[in-house]
Amino acid sequence: MFQKVSVHLSLIAFLFSLNNCATMSAREDGLQVIFVKAPADSHIYLDGEKIGETFGASLIDSPKKDPNKQYKLRIEKDGFEPKEIEVTKEIHMLFGWNLIFLVGAPIGFAVDYFSGSYLHYNRWVEVNLDQKSNFKVNLNSESNRNYVQKRDADQNLPVTVKFNKVESVSYEKTDANGNPIQNTSSGQQWPGGEYGDEAKLSQGYYKISGYYRSKDYNTSRTASVTRVAKLPGTKVLAIPGGGVGAICGAMDEKTNRTTFYWIHLPDFISKKLGESIYMQSYYIAKHCEQVFDLKQYLSQS
Repeated sequence: MFQKVSVHLSLIAFLFSLNNCATMSAREDGLQVIFVKAPADSHIYLDGEKIGETFGASLIDSPKKDPNKQYKLRIEKDGFEPKEIEVTKEIHMLFGWNLIFLVGAPIGFAVDYFSGSYLHYNRWVEVNLDQKSNFKVNLNSESNRNYVQKRDADQNLPVTVKFNKVESVSYEKTDANGNPIQNTSSGQQWPGGEYGDEAKLSQGYYKISGYYRSKDYNTSRTASVTRVAKLPGTKVLAIPGGGVGAICGAMDEKTNRTTFYWIHLPDFISKKLGESIYMQSYYIAKHCEQVFDLKQYLSQS
């Protein structure tokens, strides 16, 4: 009996020693990133700490690093009952593939299982609010004040911006009323970069003009549907400094006119994630239309 136990323990030790063979990729520090999509103009808190407005992100301990840790999200928005949910764990989709596709898969399977690597928190968390109430967000709470203080400390930094679901789009720095700023040579500008959808902006107000355009593929990417607004739109957006964000094109279904809205991750949050600015802006832009309550938001804007 003792010999059998010794053999089993030796085998497990051997499997762990091969943790670079056929195992799932993971951060060496045992952390992972989560992104949270919530209703427009909502406030997002993780364990009481504010991590974003409308769109949030945080670096957290993975289940491998702390299997007993539980994270709770709280979403608050004026006029809606706040909602609290627990960030759920799920089995990594590559865990089962170790047995099916990979050479030496049983080793990777065992290493992932015994090390806890087969679990991770859901990378994308979607939270909707559906119960209206007289609730008002306490903007003077310690968490909100800390968030604003850290966000505003980076106001002098440029913000990396990606334009999404737009065409023939331009931007111009203005005052709060959309009037061009005098004694400036910037004037009307257009996005640039490799794909013609990027810009580096300083803090201030910008008049965004252009057409909504969306090309959506089916799940197999064998067919696509293109939607273009018949009417262009112009909107003045307040752009904060620092971090990364997206200027999202949208279409008012009633008027078929283009409008725009803004999603942002402040610099103090963005730089903690350990993922490139390009990837962060890509993540945000790709989820422009997945912000909940978008139709309601457009009707109020």
